Amino acid sequence: MRIALAPILAGIAFLTLAACTSVPPVSEIPANIANATTAVDHQRIAAYFAQKAASYDAEAAWHEKMALSYAGRPKGDLVAMIAHCRSLREQFVNAAKDARTLEQAHRQLASSSEK
Repeated sequence: MRIALAPILAGIAFLTLAACTSVPPVSEIPANIANATTAVDHQRIAAYFAQKAASYDAEAAWHEKMALSYAGRPKGDLVAMIAHCRSLREQFVNAAKDARTLEQAHRQLASSSEK
């Protein structure tokens, strides 16, 4: 069985990032985005999106593992079950990409706020 390294590396990156930057609670994100003016504000928002991307990566890996677990089952509509898991995996992969795009946008805003 192959181990997906991307979720593990994303988790390590997140833990490193979390140690350096405080991540606001999800309930505060809309207000943080609406009121962000400083580099620190944008770094905190970027950290939130980095956390979300890592979470989405983990979900994608989990759904791929689920799809693989159906491959050896003798009963049920295996094609539909595998397709369902792979569809969810793809949605989480795309959500992680989108979160990273937002993370980078806020890092750029932070950089421009410092100048």
